[in-house]
Amino acid sequence: MTRDRLPEYVPAEIQPELGESIISKSQVDMDNRYAATVLVDGGRGVCSGVLIAPRVVLTAGHCVCAQHEVASDGAPPQTLVDKTTCIRTAKVRVLTYRLEGKPRLDELTGTVAPHEQMRVVYNDSDKEISSSADLAMIVLRSAPQGVKPVRLATEQVRYTQPVTLVGFGRSQPDERQGQMRRFGFNEVVTIAEDGATFMIGKPVQVRRPYKPKEGLLVREEASYSLAGDSGGPCLRERNGSMELVGIAKTHYGGQDLVQFSEYTSTYFYLAWLRQQMANAERQGPD
Repeated sequence: MTRDRLPEYVPAEIQPELGESIISKSQVDMDNRYAATVLVDGGRGVCSGVLIAPRVVLTAGHCVCAQHEVASDGAPPQTLVDKTTCIRTAKVRVLTYRLEGKPRLDELTGTVAPHEQMRVVYNDSDKEISSSADLAMIVLRSAPQGVKPVRLATEQVRYTQPVTLVGFGRSQPDERQGQMRRFGFNEVVTIAEDGATFMIGKPVQVRRPYKPKEGLLVREEASYSLAGDSGGPCLRERNGSMELVGIAKTHYGGQDLVQFSEYTSTYFYLAWLRQQMANAERQGPD
C-alpha cells in the first residue's frame, strides 16, 4: 500500500483581505429564461428593470430620477434623489436572444411612477449614504409580446437563501459598459432590521492551509450587482418557477473588488406594488 501524497502547494488565485470579495461572476442569458429583465433608459445611464405585470416594469427610483444638491450645514456637499426630480416618461428595451444573428430588440415607452417616500442621499464621491423606498414603476403604453411577467414574492427572503441576480450591468468593475442580459447566483447574507433591504454576498472563510500557520481568507465565486444592474431583479426559485424578492439599489467595495450588493425588498413594499399594479390595470393601455 502506498501512502497518499499531500497535494502540492498552489497559491490561491485571489486571496482577499478580510471583508473583500472576488469580482462578479455571471453568464449571458442566451436561453431567454430571464426575458422579463429589461433595459431601462431613464436619463441616468444604463439601468435594468423587471416586468411584474403585462404593462408594468419595476426599477430603482434613482434610475429615473436625477440628483440635486442639498444643504449640509458646512459639511461636505451631498446630493439627493427624490420624487421631485423624476422624468415623466422612460424608454424600456426588451431583448430576446436568437440562435443566429443579432438579438431582437423591442423598444417601448411608459409613464414613470416613483414611490412617494423615495429618498436617496449621496456624498461628494457619489457613494450612497442613506436611502429609503428606492423604487419606481414604469407603466407601459403597450405590453411587450411574448414576455411573461415575474410574480411577486409573498414571503420575505431568509438568511443564506440562494438567489439569482439578473441585469444588464458589467461583468467586472473595469469592463466597458455593455448591454448584455446576464445572470448569476449568490445568497442572502444579511437583512435590515426593518426588513426594507437585504444584502447579497459570500461569507469569508478560512481555507485549510497547505502549509502550517498559513491561513487563506477566501470567498466562493458568485454574482454581484455592478454598474448597469441597478433596478434589476433578485429572484428566488420556488416550486420550479422564479419570484421577485428584490430590486438592485447599490453595491459596496473598493477598487476592483465587490464586498456586498444591496437590494430593496419587494416583499416589504408589497402593498404599494399591488396598488400601483391595480391602478395601471384600471387605466388600461393607451
